[in-house]
Amino acid sequence: MINIKLLAYPGAPDSLFSDGKEKIKNYFPNMAIEYNSPDPDVLVFLSGGSENEATQIIHHKKYYPLVAFEENNSWASATEVKAWMDQYNIPGMLIDLYDKQDRSIIQLFVKTRDNLQKLQGQTLGQIGEVSEWLVSSTIDNKLLKSKLGIQLKKIPWAEVPDYKQMEPDQNFQGKYNTLNLNAIADASRVNAALQSIIHQHHLDAITVECFSLVKNNGVTACLSLSHLNDLTIPAGCEGDITSIVGIMLVKALVGKIPWMANTIKISSNHARFAHCTAPTNMLKEFEVDTHYETGQGTAIAGKLSSDDVTIFRLNNSLNKAFIAEGTITSTHKRPNACRTQIEVSMDKQATRKLKTHPLGNHHLIITGSHYDALKMACKICGFDLV
Repeated sequence: MINIKLLAYPGAPDSLFSDGKEKIKNYFPNMAIEYNSPDPDVLVFLSGGSENEATQIIHHKKYYPLVAFEENNSWASATEVKAWMDQYNIPGMLIDLYDKQDRSIIQLFVKTRDNLQKLQGQTLGQIGEVSEWLVSSTIDNKLLKSKLGIQLKKIPWAEVPDYKQMEPDQNFQGKYNTLNLNAIADASRVNAALQSIIHQHHLDAITVECFSLVKNNGVTACLSLSHLNDLTIPAGCEGDITSIVGIMLVKALVGKIPWMANTIKISSNHARFAHCTAPTNMLKEFEVDTHYETGQGTAIAGKLSSDDVTIFRLNNSLNKAFIAEGTITSTHKRPNACRTQIEVSMDKQATRKLKTHPLGNHHLIITGSHYDALKMACKICGFDLV
C-alpha cells in the first residue's frame, strides 16, 4: 500500500481529481493506493496553484517523489515545490508520470519503502560488549529505534548457557567436513547455546562479542555465525552494531544475508576483504580452518560463488552510507589475513572514497548487483552517499 496525495488549486472541480486518479490507475494498474492518508508518501501535482498545500503536508525528515505531467501547469507547480524543498534540505525528486523510466523509479520506491517496513519492531540481540577496537561501530539505542525501528537488547555472556553443557547437533556437525572432530563438536555446542538465546529472547538478529569466547575457552563462534546466516538469521561478530544493522537492512531489501568482512588493502582500483564467518550459501566451496587471529577454534575458508558483488557500509550515526559494485578478481588465500578472502575490482572513484572517507572497517559483501535498491533505501532513510 502506498499513500498518494493529489494536489490541485483551491476550489478545483471533482473532475480534476477523478481524472488524476484515472491517470494513476492507468500507469500503475497493480499498485495498491490510499488517497486519503494525512501522511502521504508520494505527491501528485494535478495543476498549478497547489504549491502552498504541498508545503503544509511535507515533513522535513521524509523523502518525497513529486509526480508531474504536461497538462494544467503540473510541472510548474512541482518544480516550485522542489525548489522550496531544496531550500530547506528536504530530500525528494521530480518524476515525469509519462516517462516509463521515471515510473519504474516510483515502483522501486514503493517496493523499497515496503521492504524497509520489515525492520519495524525487529529485535537485535547484542551478546557481550562491542569489541574495544571498534571505535566507530556503536549506534545509540534511541537513534536505532527512531531511524529504523530496530530495538537493541543487550545480553551479557553470563546469561548465555554454558556451551560445554549443550548437546552437539549432529546435523550441524555433518555440514562441516574436518578431521578435527573435537573442534566441530565444540562449534556445534556454541551454536546450540546461541540458538537457545535467540529463541529465548525472540531475537531477529544477533551480534556476538566473540573474542572473549576464544580467550576464555579456546573456541570460536565463526561456524555458528556462518550457519545462522545460512538460516537467514542475521548474525555478526565482534559485537559490531553498525555492521549487523547493515546486514538486517540488506536482508530486508534484497532477501540476502551479506558477508561481513575486514578491509585488508585498498589500491587505486582494487580492494581486498577477508573474514572467517562467510555464509556457506555464498560459497562454491569451503573448508574448515582455524580462526586467523588466534589460531584456535574453527573458521570458514571458502571461495565465493559469484564474480559480481555489491559492497555496502553504514556509519554509526545512521546518516551516511557507502555503496559500490565490483568484480571479484581473486580468491587466493594468503596466510596473513582471515580465512575467506577476495580481491574486488572497482572503479577508482569507489576505491578513492574507501581510502579518503571510510565509514569503518567492516564492509558487507553481497553477491549480485543491488546498487539501485540500496541507493533508494538510503534516500528514503536519509543516508547521504559518501
